[in-house]
Amino acid sequence: MKRIVLCMLVAASGIAKEQEAPVQRPACKAAIHGHFWPDAANTDVGAARKLAQCGALEICTTTGWRYKWQPVTVNVRQLGKAPQDPTPACASVIEEFNSPATSQVTSR
Repeated sequence: MKRIVLCMLVAASGIAKEQEAPVQRPACKAAIHGHFWPDAANTDVGAARKLAQCGALEICTTTGWRYKWQPVTVNVRQLGKAPQDPTPACASVIEEFNSPATSQVTSR
């Protein structure tokens, strides 16, 4: 009985790992200083423009002695005491370029 339960748990954890997890932004460090996130913006000017218009484009910069992701632009919807959700057009752009198929976490 214990073996059956153990096998079921192992199978369930394997199925859970197969589901795609959202791509996480890499740590901002000296090796990627000056690079954009999402990564697609480093090679695709159109992607960089769309992400910048939505306020979703970030760049790895230095602030004193530390490296930090900073937004390149800010969308007007992000301002104010109660920031609003992105428009459906911006939400689709953000989802498109943050998906694992188009962005790859690299250690440059």
